[in-house]
Amino acid sequence: GGFLPSDVPVSPDVMAPSPSNAVSNFLSWLGDDAHTIDPNELDARLHDENPMLQSDEQVVLAYKSGRDTMAFTTKRILRIDVQGFSGKRVEWQSIPYSSIRAFSVESAGSWDMDAEVKIFCGSFWLNGPSSVIKQDLRKGKADIIAIQSLLAAQVIGGQDGSAPPRYKPPPTHGSVEGAMGSFTSWISGNGVEIDAAAVNKRLHEDPPILQSDESAEVCFKSGRDMIIFTTKRILFIDRQGFSGKKVEYMTYPLRYCDAFKVESAGMIGFLSEAKASVYTEIPGASRITQDLMKKGSDIWSIQTLLANKMLPDSS
Repeated sequence: GGFLPSDVPVSPDVMAPSPSNAVSNFLSWLGDDAHTIDPNELDARLHDENPMLQSDEQVVLAYKSGRDTMAFTTKRILRIDVQGFSGKRVEWQSIPYSSIRAFSVESAGSWDMDAEVKIFCGSFWLNGPSSVIKQDLRKGKADIIAIQSLLAAQVIGGQDGSAPPRYKPPPTHGSVEGAMGSFTSWISGNGVEIDAAAVNKRLHEDPPILQSDESAEVCFKSGRDMIIFTTKRILFIDRQGFSGKKVEYMTYPLRYCDAFKVESAGMIGFLSEAKASVYTEIPGASRITQDLMKKGSDIWSIQTLLANKMLPDSS
């Protein structure tokens, strides 16, 4: 469904050729350095001289890194990949939000130049690890919290039956890296369940990762990592690097989680820890596993939560 009938005529304006120098002028405007692009100006260019967007489609966020550009519109992610020595060969890749099964944003660490966004796609022509699309974004040039909020609104915003909320850039206090580092430094403990209310408050404020109508329900900490079960997703926070300032926020929408298991610890806890696993229909991320301490974790709270989320309601 959703396609036009075969007898619907195509507007002559759609088939009209673009000016011969439209692409070269567009690429010259983009330039070569890494920077944030004015979404309004890019929107105008992609409707006029390079008519790639639909009439009711707008650019919301746009970033440039090297010769590549990633634009987030109201309907898709548009990647503009300049190829070849001369740069005259250009690939325009469209990723509808409806094809995205999971996503992550990663802040740059102390020694890294680039932040990164990963998109996990569910499509017939991409499967397994090849379905993961990665894009580097220059440190300090891209607001990855804003990207995360936009993807959350488009990918998981309407799963409760409501329309996806209109995207609003989240307020940030200081730098993005500072907000993420502050949150992960606040976390303590290892493999234990932590106060969901406190985590919920932090992730609505600093950094503002969760949506306004989303709540953290169960949270566990293991080493420097955290797994959070919210009302809409499984959020995995992976703190990386020697300084711990490089942080990845990985989102697994609950709608694409199909099965689960919980495993109690053995007699010798350090040899056989308690575990919780979730199996997904996400290419490239088919299984999520979290180790839990024998003491300080209630695997049955996870089992109950996942059962309520994934099993059909008979009422």
